[in-house]
Amino acid sequence: MESSREFNFNAAFLEFSRIEELDSLKKSEIVKVAKHYGIEFQPLMRKDEIKRYVLEYLVDESILPSTVLETVITVPTDNTFELKRLEMEMNKGIRLKEMEREREREEREMQMQREKEEREMQREAREHAFRLKQLELGVIKGSDPKIGLDTGVFDISKHVKFVPKFQ
Repeated sequence: MESSREFNFNAAFLEFSRIEELDSLKKSEIVKVAKHYGIEFQPLMRKDEIKRYVLEYLVDESILPSTVLETVITVPTDNTFELKRLEMEMNKGIRLKEMEREREREEREMQMQREKEEREMQREAREHAFRLKQLELGVIKGSDPKIGLDTGVFDISKHVKFVPKFQ
């Protein structure tokens, strides 16, 4: 047997025009209203959360004006656990992004270092090839009298024509 104040959908809720009437309902009565309309909710939800779902449904179904949602004041709740969880997820996301940026920065630095080393090796190879070419040309120039390259050895036979005749 229910209490003396029996919950009547028609009288107490379906035809109500003031939000205060919904506020006066107990959690069990709001649960009945939610079930009546087929609104899904978690049984462990608080009264104000279920009430909010019911109001949103009734506004969506045009049973109540949309201004009703604007006038509903939700009581702040102690959701420290949920807030802490969300904060940890946010921090985790931030840390992951920072780690990703750091990894990308390290990859760029490694790539730049590889390119620098490759350029250095190419420069050294070009210098080596240049020295080899100089040596090649030096040997060729040293053996060709027409070039007149000073090989460091004085060859008198090449310069005898410049010596005046002895008298």
